[in-house]
Amino acid sequence: MPAASRAQLITCGDVGDGTEPSASGLTNLLRLLGTALCMSGEATSRVAAHLDDVAKAYGVSGVRFFVLPTGVFVRITQHGVTAIDFAPASGGTLRLDQISAVYDLLATVKDSGSPHQPAPEEAARQIGKIFEAPSRRSPLATVLGHMILVTGLGMITNPEPKALLCYAALGLLVGVLKLAASVFSILTEALPAVAALLVTVVAVVLAAQLHVAEANRLIIPALVTLLPGTALTIGSMELAAGEMIAGTSRLVYGLNVLLLLAFGMLVGNHVIGAPATEAAGAPLGAWSPWVGVVLVGLGFFLHFSAPARSLPWLLLVLFAVWGAQATGTALAGGLAGAFLGGLVVTPAAYFAQSQRGGPPAQVTFLPSFWMLVPGALGLTGVSQLVLLGSKASLNDVTQALLTIVAISLGMMVGASLLQTAAKPSSWLDAPPPIRSPVVTSPPALTAPVNGAARHATRIRPDAAYRRLVSQASRARRRAR
Repeated sequence: MPAASRAQLITCGDVGDGTEPSASGLTNLLRLLGTALCMSGEATSRVAAHLDDVAKAYGVSGVRFFVLPTGVFVRITQHGVTAIDFAPASGGTLRLDQISAVYDLLATVKDSGSPHQPAPEEAARQIGKIFEAPSRRSPLATVLGHMILVTGLGMITNPEPKALLCYAALGLLVGVLKLAASVFSILTEALPAVAALLVTVVAVVLAAQLHVAEANRLIIPALVTLLPGTALTIGSMELAAGEMIAGTSRLVYGLNVLLLLAFGMLVGNHVIGAPATEAAGAPLGAWSPWVGVVLVGLGFFLHFSAPARSLPWLLLVLFAVWGAQATGTALAGGLAGAFLGGLVVTPAAYFAQSQRGGPPAQVTFLPSFWMLVPGALGLTGVSQLVLLGSKASLNDVTQALLTIVAISLGMMVGASLLQTAAKPSSWLDAPPPIRSPVVTSPPALTAPVNGAARHATRIRPDAAYRRLVSQASRARRRAR
């Protein structure tokens, strides 16, 4: 994808000699690995914790990180020499096969006692290869996967036979649009608005031709892979963890994408007009949501190029999350269902990772966001405001915001329980804890870092400090 290609251009490295890694080589690895984790949908606090573990695995302590969703700063002091470097991360997300490769490499570089631990320079080259790796699926399989995914979501939310035909057509349309945007990068920025416009027009036309009730309900599943549910949920988690810059930037990004989608629907509504009122058809049986979950898992597997053996584990995690959400909704309403769904996500994903042949947790973790659909609830309210002019949909928007909070709270509680239960000999491989702030004495003055330099900048803070003290002493003598 274009985002991965842009990230690969920043790859560079110094080949260090000896058993101890060079500061520049390790800095290059940490910054590239940090951007790969950011593009895998990891929270910034956990990215810093992962990078800290990697630095310690290479025998270097006291490394400082400043991680944002769009970039990573790394500062290493080794033998009195400080190396500082930065790597930008695009706002895109890697494919599931790339995410799996990133976390496999992460586990390898963390294993300091293994003879298979690569040198920092070699690990950095492997990250570059991951960014450049082509998709395992053909363009046709990718588009068909999106159609299957949207149809599965339709079977869960609106299992009406005629509506399923509309879901399949709309899923095929958005899949083609996403494929075109991946080929022509100039279309990427306008994709949410263009897709929402075309989906709105086609949904109203198909609903009128097939006599499907509530055309606005056809729009949301077709746009689900464009919804910023991950950004909104992780942003809420980061704000709760005190990561104000990262959390706020993710929330602003998510709200901006929602506005682009709403703008596209508004323009489409002006082009085609308000949908006609139709009588609701007979829904399918109680079996339809279960089949829908299977189709959703298969769609994710094909569209996002998941690893070959991950499909059974992906289905297992999706069933666990959907079952918890459905149970909570039936017992105490939608907010309780969102909380229970978020509570189950982390333990289920790490349980799948701990099993033989199981994929990394993030591979099953990310698709679960689309099962919980935090952004879709908010866009449902927006679509009703735009297409139907319903004031009651303001309550849907408010409910969506509370749902995001409930999912975030459930995920944080689930991760905390997992970290508490995990033991060295346990089957649970708990995620790294949220990285607590490190209070240090103010660093000595350092020379400015040249961001355009190929290699990490080396500075000697002790020499700079001595020069500053000498200049201050001469100034005081002149003043006397």
